[in-house]
Amino acid sequence: MRVLKRELACAPRTASPEVAQHNRMRILECLIDVGPLSRVEIARLTRMAPATVNRLTSSLMAQGLVSEAGSNGATGGRPSMLVRFCPEARTILALDIWEGAIEVALLDLDGCEIERDRVPILGTEPQEKLDLLVAVVAEWDTREGKRIAAIGVSVPGPVDDDGVVLMAPALDWYNQPVGASLRGATNAPVVVENDVNLIALAEYLNLDDPGHKTLVAMAVYEGVGAGIVEDGRLWRGNHGAAGQFGRMLRDVSGLKHQRHGFGHLEAELGEHGLLQRAINARVVSPEVESADAVFSAAEEGDEEAVAMVESVADDYAFHLVNVCAMIAPDIVVFGGLFERWSDLLIPMIEERLRGNVVHEPELATASLGDEGKLVGAGMYGLRRAGGLAAVLSE
Repeated sequence: MRVLKRELACAPRTASPEVAQHNRMRILECLIDVGPLSRVEIARLTRMAPATVNRLTSSLMAQGLVSEAGSNGATGGRPSMLVRFCPEARTILALDIWEGAIEVALLDLDGCEIERDRVPILGTEPQEKLDLLVAVVAEWDTREGKRIAAIGVSVPGPVDDDGVVLMAPALDWYNQPVGASLRGATNAPVVVENDVNLIALAEYLNLDDPGHKTLVAMAVYEGVGAGIVEDGRLWRGNHGAAGQFGRMLRDVSGLKHQRHGFGHLEAELGEHGLLQRAINARVVSPEVESADAVFSAAEEGDEEAVAMVESVADDYAFHLVNVCAMIAPDIVVFGGLFERWSDLLIPMIEERLRGNVVHEPELATASLGDEGKLVGAGMYGLRRAGGLAAVLSE
């Protein structure tokens, strides 16, 4: 339960006004952290009275959040009945909308996938895409037996605190009130967030090393995004627009770059921009449809492709040095195109950072891949809904 353990570790430790609810939460945290335990072991670890543990565990079992998990006869004495946390007692609906489809995942409270679907986007108009998203949420919300605790939605652009998507060029959304539209279709708590922010959060919660304090996730798709997590919290900035790596300027010519649509950097260094650059340089033919072809050719030793990949590493290292100067991350994780070609690119970027930053961050591939958008959407949705404490209050 690594994701939920990290999520609990990042949660503020404010006691509930009701002592019983606070103590129920302590029991759940104990079971999540340690695993199945007897009531005697829970009482010892939480320093609560055995009678209190018995009473509160029974109430958690009535809510379905705790269940029996066999007996423990290892001590040789009378076997003790074990109880366990039941992450499947409630579900989280996570959605990721991009230009081609809506990815849907039903998760348990630990962020593990229960069910999965993909809904293709056929309409081209911005409102058609929003209407489809609302319809998908409404359809899942009315399914029997799901007990949805929260809904999290990943979108390819910055989102303000009210769930308004400020700009998502891939969907042709500008100041689109996605949150309000979804809240009108469901009674469950809804949160809408930038996709790379959610990748960053999911990657942070999934880290093996608990010593990392600051993580930057960088994902290269048609656009280029970044997400920043500091001590387990998303750094959203003003109006949720922090971490917009793709909107950084490549040079002073970017001051005249169109502000709507893709940013200056991502227009040139996103997947489409890199492919066009390779076509213009005759590294690949005009018939090639993906930037992956450039990296594949470089991996096979094509000299022109290798030279271009080296120049891409120059470009990204240049901007990453500036990011490190401002944020000083412990770790930078790469998603999208760079995840697929990390074995080729990461050593190149590491070499270029060396000696140019005060602290060299660890560079790594996004361990969850694009699934991080869904895991992050689910866990952030649950967090914004009040976490397990809110589930206890039902």
